[in-house]
Formats: sequence, C-alpha cells, structure tokens
Amino acid sequence: MPYKCLVFFVILTFIFSNSSKAQTTDTLDVQINANQFLQGDTLNFGVELKNYQNVAKAASIHLWIEELNTGRKWHYRYPLINGYINAFLKIDNQLHDGVYAFNFLLQKRFFNLFGAVKNAEKSEEALNYIILTKNMQSVSGSVVLNEMKSFNTGHLLFTDSAYIIFSRLKHNYNKLQMEIQTPLDSFFKPSAKVTKFVKIGKSIDSSVRFNPDTMPKYVFSAEDTLFKTTLQEIVVTAKTKKIVDKFQEENASAMFNGPDALVLDGLESDAIANSVNLYTYLSSQVGGLTVVYDDDGTRKFVWRKHTTEIYIDEIKVDPSLFGDINPSDVALIKIYRPGVIVSFGSASGGTIAIYMKKGIYKRPDKISNNFYISGYSGLETIWKQ
Repeated sequence: MPYKCLVFFVILTFIFSNSSKAQTTDTLDVQINANQFLQGDTLNFGVELKNYQNVAKAASIHLWIEELNTGRKWHYRYPLINGYINAFLKIDNQLHDGVYAFNFLLQKRFFNLFGAVKNAEKSEEALNYIILTKNMQSVSGSVVLNEMKSFNTGHLLFTDSAYIIFSRLKHNYNKLQMEIQTPLDSFFKPSAKVTKFVKIGKSIDSSVRFNPDTMPKYVFSAEDTLFKTTLQEIVVTAKTKKIVDKFQEENASAMFNGPDALVLDGLESDAIANSVNLYTYLSSQVGGLTVVYDDDGTRKFVWRKHTTEIYIDEIKVDPSLFGDINPSDVALIKIYRPGVIVSFGSASGGTIAIYMKKGIYKRPDKISNNFYISGYSGLETIWKQ
C-alpha cells in the first residue's frame, strides 16, 4: 500500500472515566499483519483492549521496539479510544536487519495537561490558551482554575509536537508564571503488556522461516528507558560560531532562512528579554513598523498601512496572539521588510518570524506561560534507523 503522511489534530470534548468499580483484568489483544518484513514494507498492527467499557474508554498505548542484538530502542505512543487502535509503521530502507521485540504497554490515561499558576490573582478563575501544531493548525480554548490556582485541560489529541501558549482573560494583568506536567511523560507501571517478535531483512537465517514462538525468553525492562528527560551532551566543534547561528541552523527552514531578514538575537543579548513587551521593543528597533489598535482594542503591527504577518516557530498566527508572548522566552526574531516574499501575501506588510527558546536554549528551571508538548505518534509513521 502506498505510504501517506497522516497528520491530525482534534480536541476531545468528551470526558471518559479511567476507572471502574468492577474488578476486571486488563487484557490486550495485539495483531501484526506478518512476523517477517523487508525494508520498505509497511508493518500494520492493531491493538484491542478487552472489556474496555469497564477498564478505560480513553487510554494510551506505548510501543517500545527493541532490537534484540544491540538493545537499541524506539518509542511510539498511540491513543486508544473505545478500546482500539490500528496503526502503520513504514520500515525505513536503512533499518538494520535483525529480530525486534514489539512491546505494547497499556497506560490507563489519556493525554492531558495539569498546570498551576504561580502568580495568580485572587479573583482569577480561568485562563485562555492556544495550541499551535506542526501542520499549521491552531486551536484555542480555556481552562478553569480551582482554589489552588491549578487546572486540568481535559483530554487533548494531536500528533507529533505542539506549542501551547497560556494567557490571562484580561491582558492588563502582569505576566503569567506557570508550571505544567502531563502524566503520559511520567514513569508508570503498565496495567497490561504484550510482546511480539518480528524479523526485518533477509540476512538472518534467510533459508529458515522465522518462528517467533521459538524465541528465547525475553523480558522488556522499562525502568531504565521510559521517559528520560536528560538532554544529550553537547559537543562544541566551532568556538567562533554564534549561538544564534547554531539555533537558526537547527530550527529555521529554508523558507525562513533567506539573507534578507533583520535578525534580533534573544540568546546572547538581553535586550529582548528586558523589554516591556514585544510591541514596544520592535517598534523602537525597526523603522516603519508601527502599532495600531482595531476597533475592539486589539493591537497589531502594520507596515506601509498593511497588516504585518506574524509567525511563531514558522506557524502563522493571528496578530492578536503577539501580546501574549513573554519576551524572555524569545530566542530570536526575524524581520522581513515589505517587498520580501516569505509566503503568499506577505510582501505588502512585511513579516515577523519569532522563534521561542526550547531544548538546551531554555533554562530547565524557568517558569513560563508557553511550553512545547509532545503528543501521540501519527497513525502512519516511518520507522527510521
């Protein structure tokens, strides 16, 4: 079957119970379309949770693939809705020949976010948020704050990673200081587990049909693998290269990597972080860029009487979102003057591309109002070497 890239984004508005008064045994039934594949083939698997009505109507399946010879592991996670998931893994042509263990682990939780506002006002009862996904879609919503000024977003469903920005209902409040966590990124003890074995390639005992039932005893160990958050060691190979240049190499696509941009550095300079807000900072730094107010009081940038397009991490957003960005979270800003075509329609009023700090560029102890979050794997994904 031809491989197609599947990207979806849905906000789940239903609430499912993850517990039951009935005493049930969590049982997974896993089916894989074959037990022997070649590079370039597509592996299809289905996972069914028996008696899901009494176990979890909305849960998650973690798939850990382990190469038996080397111990190398791959991690995917999928939404299990109404007890079933069907997904495809296209096997990369560079994947090594070998025998692989597919470990399916049930976590009776669905993706959601728990958060707390560290500097909440006493009268504050809710927050707004907007989620930006890699496929250029955005979804907005709100969360209710409890007496402890914490919240739960409820179930969210999206693939790959996304960027979430929280804001107060009244924009004249001081900046938000928040912390968030998701149970899916924490260590858990699976309530059910199934292991299947598959062979990839022709080089291993090609004359003998692979029989997974004859595999030696194998036990998957999750304790040293699940949800480690330690960053890899960074090796500096060029002392003269600026940090902002390295950031651009890692995060800017070809469309936003042209020579015509004015680059404002938020990594090695504190000028952006120390500004009152980005409206004030940019209007003082860039001649011709001005701030205007719509009839509803919303601010936006205009250049030569045309609205300036705003991108956050190369995702086009509504100009009104600009005021919710904390300047200290900005890694760099690229300014494209009118006449420079970045995307369709961007030449008239210019373009502002904002890149947020993340990974090694963002202090791990930092409290913020915007976060990168990792969602579910796509239903059609490439299993890469």
